Amino acid sequence: MNSALKYLHRLAAADIAFWIMPPLMALLVAGTIAQKYMGLWPAIDHFFGGFILWAGPVPLPGAYTLLGLLTLSLTLKFILKSEWRARKIGIHLAHLGTLVLLIGGLLTAITAHESYMIIPEGETSAYIYSYTERELAVYEGEELIKTLRFDDINQWSSQRLPFDLNILKFCKNCEILKREETSENLKTMAAFMTVSDKSLEAEPERNLSGIEFEITGTDDDGHYIAFDGMPKPITVPKDGQTYTLIFGKAQNILDFSITLEDFVKQDYGGTNIAKSYHSDIILHDGNVNWPVRIEMNEPLRYKGYTFFQSSFEETPDKDATILAVVENKGWIFPYIGSALIGFGLLLHFFMITIKRKQEHAS
Repeated sequence: MNSALKYLHRLAAADIAFWIMPPLMALLVAGTIAQKYMGLWPAIDHFFGGFILWAGPVPLPGAYTLLGLLTLSLTLKFILKSEWRARKIGIHLAHLGTLVLLIGGLLTAITAHESYMIIPEGETSAYIYSYTERELAVYEGEELIKTLRFDDINQWSSQRLPFDLNILKFCKNCEILKREETSENLKTMAAFMTVSDKSLEAEPERNLSGIEFEITGTDDDGHYIAFDGMPKPITVPKDGQTYTLIFGKAQNILDFSITLEDFVKQDYGGTNIAKSYHSDIILHDGNVNWPVRIEMNEPLRYKGYTFFQSSFEETPDKDATILAVVENKGWIFPYIGSALIGFGLLLHFFMITIKRKQEHAS
C-alpha cells in the first residue's frame, strides 16, 4: 500500500507536467506543419488521433497518452498536494476548472465526430455525410438491410446478404476510364467504364472511391461498378423483390431536419471572391420550427450537434449551403471549466483583498 501511495505521489509531482508539455508542444507543431503536406484529416489522424504515434517503425506516446498522463498528474496533485484551507478555496476552484477543461478536451478528442450537411435553397434535409468514410448501403425495397463499410471491404464477401457479392476491384481514389472489352456479363455503367487506382488526394474528401463487383444468386447476375456520386443506384431483382445498392460517403440521419430558406453571399467589390456568407435556416423538430441564421463564427448548437457555416455551392439553378457538423459529447466541459476558473480567480482576489484590508486595519 505504501509503495502504491509512493507512486501516486510521484505522479503528482510538479515536474511530471514539466516533462509532458514539451512533447505535447512538439506534437502540435509537427501536426500543424504536416497538414500542408499530408492534408488536414490525415495529419489530424496521424498526430492527434491515437494513443501511439508511429515515427516510422518507432512507437512514441500519442496525443491521447500525453493528455491522459497530464490530466492524471494534475488530478493527483490537486487531490494529494493541495493545501485544503478555506482561504485557498478560490485557487482550488481555478485548479478544478483547469482539470475540467483537460477532461473535456480528452473526451472531445476521443468521441467527437465530424461530418457535413449540404442543403440547396428551398429544400430540407436531415442527412449528414462523412468527410472520409465510404459505405455500400443495401436496401430491400424501401428498407435498409445492410451497411458495408468501405474500410472493411475485404470482409464483404463473407457478409450475409440475400445474394452473393464478390469484390473484383476497388480503389480509394479512382480514375474513371473507358472500358475496352465488352461482355453480356457487364451490367449498367460497367458495360462502358471501369475504375483504375491513382494516388490519393491530400484531402480525403476529394478522393473518388470506387468498386467493381460481381453479384450472383439474383435474377440479373453480373459485373457491376459503383463510385462516389454515381447518378443512379444499382437495382437487382430476385424472386419478385428489388434490391438496391448505393455506394458513397457514409451517412447518418438526424432526428430533426433543417430547411435552407436563403443563402446570402457578399463578394469583394469587383470580384467573385466571397467576403462573407451566411445561411438563413429553419430547424424542424416535432412541433418546433426555429428560424436561425448560421454565419462565420456564429454556429448553431442543438442536441449535442454544432453546425458551422463551412462552404457553399453555386449552380445556375440555385445555391446550396455546406454546413460542417460536429457531434461533441464534451461540449459542455469548456463552459463549466471556464466558469470555475473565472469564479475561482475572482473569489481568490476578493479573499486576498479582504485579508489585506484586515491586516492594514490591525
